[in-house]
Amino acid sequence: MNSGNLGNCIACHALPGQTGILSTFGPSLEKVATRYGFDELRQWVTDARKVKPDTLMPPFGTTQGTNAPLRAQSILSDEQILHVVAALQTLK
Repeated sequence: MNSGNLGNCIACHALPGQTGILSTFGPSLEKVATRYGFDELRQWVTDARKVKPDTLMPPFGTTQGTNAPLRAQSILSDEQILHVVAALQTLK
């Protein structure tokens, strides 16, 4: 699930089977696929502000409404987001 420098889920979320220091900044991703369907997971990754306006999770799939004028594109492409969502769907 770690996309190198692109997303780095474990910076904020604990993952099942992860060892060492576990982040508690964001919710654990354990069994996340039992709580959310494909479209909901895609929205969380693309722009979590649409689900929870006060979230601290960065919008990985858009630059809309961000204060990053030098960033011409989103952090993750649509294809990369689909890969992340596919990985999240395995966490049941």
